[in-house]
Amino acid sequence: MLKVMIVTASLAVSTAALAAPARLTDVQFMQLARCRALVASSQLGGGDVAAFDAAFKAQRGSRDNFIYERADQLADDAARDARRAGPDKRNHLIAERDGVCQALIGGTMASGGAGGNPHGLN
Repeated sequence: MLKVMIVTASLAVSTAALAAPARLTDVQFMQLARCRALVASSQLGGGDVAAFDAAFKAQRGSRDNFIYERADQLADDAARDARRAGPDKRNHLIAERDGVCQALIGGTMASGGAGGNPHGLN
């Protein structure tokens, strides 16, 4: 009986650990800020930013101030790019929003999967 309780407790702890969201790297955190700006852009069709806001809040953690400043800068740059974009650039930004950004919010990048780093944020 004791063994069953120990195994059950161990499984519960490991299941909770698997369910917890993975911590994004600083680069992914900065990309999340950029993606939020792209999703919010009315020039790119606008969208629901609630999932990005929740992920950003959950991922804030204890990061260096430089990371927050850089994330803000990338978001500002993305919003400006969207406002000024011609047809080709607009299509590129929409592709980023619908590809990299959706993968990021879906957790693919957080687990080391697809998504890439199109903006040199290494």
